Amino acid sequence: MGYNLPTPLEGLKETGPTPFLTKTYNIVEDSSTNNIVSWSRDNNSFIVWEPDTFALICLPIYFKHNNFSSFVRQLNTYGFKKIDTERWEFANEYFLRGQRHLLKNIKRRNTSSQTQTQSLENNRFRLEREIQGMRRDKATLVTELVRLRQKQESVKTYLRLMEEKLKITERKQEMMMEFLLKKIQKPSFLQSLRKRKQQEIENREQRQEMISSYDGVEDHETFVKAEPEEYCDQLGGVFGYGDELHIASMEDQRQDGVEMEMDNEMIWNGVMLSEEICVLEEHLI
Repeated sequence: MGYNLPTPLEGLKETGPTPFLTKTYNIVEDSSTNNIVSWSRDNNSFIVWEPDTFALICLPIYFKHNNFSSFVRQLNTYGFKKIDTERWEFANEYFLRGQRHLLKNIKRRNTSSQTQTQSLENNRFRLEREIQGMRRDKATLVTELVRLRQKQESVKTYLRLMEEKLKITERKQEMMMEFLLKKIQKPSFLQSLRKRKQQEIENREQRQEMISSYDGVEDHETFVKAEPEEYCDQLGGVFGYGDELHIASMEDQRQDGVEMEMDNEMIWNGVMLSEEICVLEEHLI
């Protein structure tokens, strides 16, 4: 006849909560420090109202340090969550008021889980720094884009003004060519031009005869008086053709008063175009 051995109690195999959880529960449960740390209204979390005082008074009583940050890190390793961004409120589904027996269900995260969590945190911080750097780069690029657009608008304005200036210059040249062609086609203009040319030849011959008559005479005053005419003769070689056209045109205009008024109007339009060019140049500057 055999004896039935009693089955071992299941409770003997269970392990109790860790000292950290027990001490934390005792700190929160102590009603004498409710102004520093206490249970929340729903009794499913606890609140550290004064972190500095908590670290200075409460932590040294139960732990061998007074470091609040170290206490928070320990809470994280046991799965506590900070549930309020405005205050230090922590919660765990097994950390409840009046239910101390549930503390045994709170397990410390293993080393691999802690390493993984730390790695995730590091990656998150790195990504946040990269995002901030990308935002700064974006702001710089936007500023540069605005500057380039402004420069592009300035270049467009400059090109538009240059086109207007070119059109005015071309129009002025067309008007001058029309004026000259009209005058050249008139016999009276050509006659006045030939007459002016012949008169200039005769004047040059007379000056040569006067110079020859004084050949060998060292009279400083005579040479001084002759110098302006010679100088004008040299200028005539450069500007003479234009002066002849102008003088011949004026002589021809004296013969026809109506055409003179029309020519003066064309010349006046040319002057107005020149003033418009000056206005454009001021804008460009």
